[in-house]
Amino acid sequence: MTIAPIARGVGVKESPGSRYFPFYTRPWITDASFDPARDPFITADEARAVDSAIDQYNDAIADTVAGARNKGRDWLLLDLAGVLDRLAARRYVEDPNARPAWWRPYPLPPELAALDPVPDTRFLAAADGRRVAGGMFSLDGVHPATVGYGILAQELINVMVGAGVEFSFLDGTPRPAPVRVDFARLINHDTLLTVPPANITSGLDVLGWADEMLDLLRLALPF
Repeated sequence: MTIAPIARGVGVKESPGSRYFPFYTRPWITDASFDPARDPFITADEARAVDSAIDQYNDAIADTVAGARNKGRDWLLLDLAGVLDRLAARRYVEDPNARPAWWRPYPLPPELAALDPVPDTRFLAAADGRRVAGGMFSLDGVHPATVGYGILAQELINVMVGAGVEFSFLDGTPRPAPVRVDFARLINHDTLLTVPPANITSGLDVLGWADEMLDLLRLALPF
């Protein structure tokens, strides 16, 4: 849950090789302005507990699929959590010491890998109308952006092709292998990549102001 940029790690990791930051807060709260006595946060231990629960749930799903296959059912598993781990910018990509032995970087489609900067899982940042960070997630910090959904679609296609599903063009003609998402088309339709909001920084400031005012209202109006 701390890979999606809605929860931003503050400062540096709690120890060398750790996956976790000491605190996670809202993306518009900077390191310099973060105050644990005032700002909402979760701790590293709380994030670790949530991740553990998610891992156990995913393990249960994998065990269920494996059990069904052992009984002759043609069940397949799409490991989206693993895809997200391989894309995790601040957790693994930028911190080689935190990478587990199984970790490998996700091979981005050439069209995305050719962008400058390469899209990643950090919160979208732009300067002078040009994207300087992020791009995988939308402005809510939770849902994928258009190209992020393209990656999920490609992973699903790969599993379906492996299961023998045949993909066709609009006229019914079978599509030859490999069946690939048209990422060039997605990039052209993804305005967060091509024309990011020029005022993204001031927009975050407004969100921070509104968030602070809402906190004050909750204190004043506890109902």
